[in-house]
Formats: sequence, structure tokens, C-alpha cells
Amino acid sequence: MSARVEVIGNATLYLGDCREILPTLPKVDALVTDPPYGIGWKPRVNHQDQTWIDRIDFDIRDFLAVGTHHLIWGAQYFADKLPAHEGWLTWCKRPVDMDFSNDDRSYATTELAWRDWGKAKFICHVWDGGMRAGARENRDFCHPSQKPVEVMEWCVKQLPPDRMIVLDPFMGSGTTGVACMNLGRKFIGIEIEPKYFDIACERISRAEAQPSLFSPPDPEQIDAFGGAK
Repeated sequence: MSARVEVIGNATLYLGDCREILPTLPKVDALVTDPPYGIGWKPRVNHQDQTWIDRIDFDIRDFLAVGTHHLIWGAQYFADKLPAHEGWLTWCKRPVDMDFSNDDRSYATTELAWRDWGKAKFICHVWDGGMRAGARENRDFCHPSQKPVEVMEWCVKQLPPDRMIVLDPFMGSGTTGVACMNLGRKFIGIEIEPKYFDIACERISRAEAQPSLFSPPDPEQIDAFGGAK
């Protein structure tokens, strides 16, 4: 069965299984994605009605053959399968001045991404339940593992300027695509769930129509080994 394809400006979006679609795609420059972690995670607050649980078993190394630059969120769960590199990214999700010494709740205060270029860096962007900084659309809970537009723009901006075609084979609600539209990069996205594919199409259409209005100020970028960038 052929995949559904939507073309929105410089974005081409596919509804289907990325493992079947990837061999049919043209050459891309970079892979920027937040794949399933395979840890059996299920949302506890928002999106509890979803039908899937994060138990997908796949080899992340298969995706390293795609493009020349690779950025993979949640890579701490499969770091043993990835080449050693110093370019890890850290996203601080809670206010940095919070006192966590007596906080025994089970939730992540940071998230990690592996990449195969550059130095280690971190970004601070509050994403604490309903307290979400940045763009208005960040407050729309459209995917259980949704990331802020600003964080994904930060990721895309670190790619060399000639790496123009970005692929996200686990597109979800399309935040990577929104970031690419805001920054003038070409985007290819793949999503297997029709519900999230439709949301991604809508969000990317809005960003493509008014890119200057959807592009927030640059967040502070900090080198983990030094000072502000």
C-alpha cells in the first residue's frame, strides 16, 4: 500500500512506517528526531487515551546511514549502540533555580540528545506540566512526547548552513517540521499514526504560511565546556 503524501511548501510529509518509506526517499542532509525509546512508557497525565505504549523494538544504528549529520533525542536509552561522541545536548526542563533536594517525584528534569558533531551544549527552557515557556502553540498538548518549538529550532540551527534537507522519521506532531519552516530549511517527515500526522500537517501549514510570525527569539545557547554562545 502506498503511503499518503502531503507537500506543504518546502515540507514533504509521509503517513506510514518509516522503515518502509526510508528506502524510497531522495538524499537528505541531516536526521533530527525523537524516536520511540522502547522503555514501556505510557503518559500519566495527558494523552492517557492513546492506544500505543512505547515498546517499539528497533535498532537506532539503522538510521545512522541516513544523511551526514544525526541528532537523536532520548539516546541515553540506547547509548551503547551509538558511536562515542562529545556532542551531547541537554535540555533543562525545569527552572534552574528550583530546589529539588526534597522532591522525590519520578519525572525527568532534563532530556538528552546524542549528535555526531560539535561540542556538548545545554539549553534551559521551562516545560513543566502546564507551565510551558515560549510560543503559544507550546501550550497545546498535541503529542505525549511533544517538544518545544524553541528547543527544536535550537537543534536545527546548530546544523551547518549547507545541511538544508532535514529528515524526521518519527515526526509525531511535527515540531521538527515547524522549526524547519521557521528557519527556511527543507523538511521531510514520516509519522505512522494518522491522528498525529494530521496534527503535524496543520501545524506545519501554519508555520509555512506565516514563518516570520511563528519564529520566536533565539534562546540562550550555552557551551557546556565554557561560556555563552
